[in-house]
Amino acid sequence: MNSDSHLQGADKLNKSLTGFSPFSFSLLLAIFFIALLFHSDLAPLEETHWDAPIYVELSKRAAAAHVLADYHQHAQDIRLGPGDDVHWYFTRIGHILLLGEVTKLFGATETALNIMLWLYRVLMAFSVTLCIIAGLHLVKQFRTTQPDYLWWIGYVVAALTYIVSDGYRGLQGHLISEPPAFLVLMVFTLILLKAVELRSIKLGITAGFLLFLLFFIRIDAVLPGIFFLALLLFAKIILKRFDSVPSIIIAGTISCICYLIYAWWFYPLVNPQTLADFSSAATEMFSGVPVRGLFAIAVAGGLLWVGASVAIAISWRDPVVRFAIIWLGLALLPLVIDSFTGRTLQARMAFIIVPPLMILSGEGWAWILRNFQTQRKIRPLAISLFIALTLALTPSSIVMQDFRNWAVNHLPNEAQKYLFLSLIRSGTIGPILEDENPRRGILVRPIYERWTLEYQKAIKILNYLNTSHQPAYLLWSTGRYTGQHSLQNYIRLFHYFGKEYQQHSNFIETKFQSKFDAEPCIARIPTKSQPIIYCTVLDEQDLEILQRNKIPLYILGVDEYPMPQMPDLKLAPLLTIPPFTLYEIAE
Repeated sequence: MNSDSHLQGADKLNKSLTGFSPFSFSLLLAIFFIALLFHSDLAPLEETHWDAPIYVELSKRAAAAHVLADYHQHAQDIRLGPGDDVHWYFTRIGHILLLGEVTKLFGATETALNIMLWLYRVLMAFSVTLCIIAGLHLVKQFRTTQPDYLWWIGYVVAALTYIVSDGYRGLQGHLISEPPAFLVLMVFTLILLKAVELRSIKLGITAGFLLFLLFFIRIDAVLPGIFFLALLLFAKIILKRFDSVPSIIIAGTISCICYLIYAWWFYPLVNPQTLADFSSAATEMFSGVPVRGLFAIAVAGGLLWVGASVAIAISWRDPVVRFAIIWLGLALLPLVIDSFTGRTLQARMAFIIVPPLMILSGEGWAWILRNFQTQRKIRPLAISLFIALTLALTPSSIVMQDFRNWAVNHLPNEAQKYLFLSLIRSGTIGPILEDENPRRGILVRPIYERWTLEYQKAIKILNYLNTSHQPAYLLWSTGRYTGQHSLQNYIRLFHYFGKEYQQHSNFIETKFQSKFDAEPCIARIPTKSQPIIYCTVLDEQDLEILQRNKIPLYILGVDEYPMPQMPDLKLAPLLTIPPFTLYEIAE
């Protein structure tokens, strides 16, 4: 009697979870809010990538300029390649414009910074939720049976394993280009699947525009979208479902047309040869070692690898799993190539593997749970949970230290060059930093990818500088020790929270402010719109000119950073906000 009632209850639950029932919708809603709030302990610019403050400053410039018109006007004059920031920014221009709209609405304020944080948290939470829905639509495309309640639970478990991973923590709420690109990738995927399901040309056209939007937000993020489109087209041809092919063809055609118009209008910024040269130059400028790149890929997937490994090993013949495996392989291909050709690869860049990996992980956990329920086999569940907990709780610093010691003591020098970047740069293996990986978990981003900028302290220093309402110079240091980031990004925050830029200023010209910071102080003079000049070099002649004209000079000192390049002067502290100290020249 109890057994029959249990089976009837399971059947009812299966029926309720097929498609979007109230219960399945509740599961998706729960995942969305868990993904939104799980890492809400992070403040703006905490444990973030060093690119984030760059985009924050650029958002202020974008808010005051006609960015696309400026790029069109100056396209022929821009030096191409990652060595010129103007071109690099254009490869993420959709992301910059999005942040620029926030700054335009709320000003260059702390409020705007917090709104950016929560906006990007929402983008990532939606992306994770849409990964589950993408899995549902793939099942509809390639299986005759509909998902049961164990399928849903498996995907929920997979989503949770990703949410608790450091790879997700490194994207959720951080002001880099990956979160909006992730969301657009998932919306494109779903719209294309729906277009194929309904044989809809209109949805195919929409998918084409979304694929181009992905290119517009972050150029290299378009690759997994292209791979997905090509793979879906190939699968439909193999299955001889030719009636769904036109929707896919029209999506690809529309995206190509949009790209051609875009490439013509902004020639030569995104033309094929330009992009190929850009990628080649990036490999030379940002050198890395293969092991570090492969580890970054592992960090990006986080605990998703546990469930995905089960699906690949056990269910690889299943059409949904096979589709996801091929999609994952295609997404991994450029990342692995970059790693083995010596280009630095960071965990955030490998976000493109998450959608297929989420599907594989969901299928893997669904198999584990189904195997446990139907056959009462606890071993697969116990092993998977043990591996997941080991990856999540083992201190990364201990593992990295042991690995480093083993490599140094037992591997030949020829092999070590594929492991240690410091060996390539300086000829010796650099010391491991004490705080290299203080967080628990083996799959944790290295410290240089989770740098905290104390923006509130930057605001206090800037408010002090602006109290007198007088033109002034601030001298800061470009020097740094091993493991530190440049103070340049704090200067970017001074620019962001400082005086408003003149409306309709030229984005291409005003962006060069950061380049000016490396010039001698007297190379520029304060203006009404920029009353404080930030510089890094002060000599005797500069000092004499400033003192003769009674222009205030401030020196920014930071604990564990060298003092700026300047004459031997007696300094008096004006403001101390550890680790910052603001000095003036003592009388």
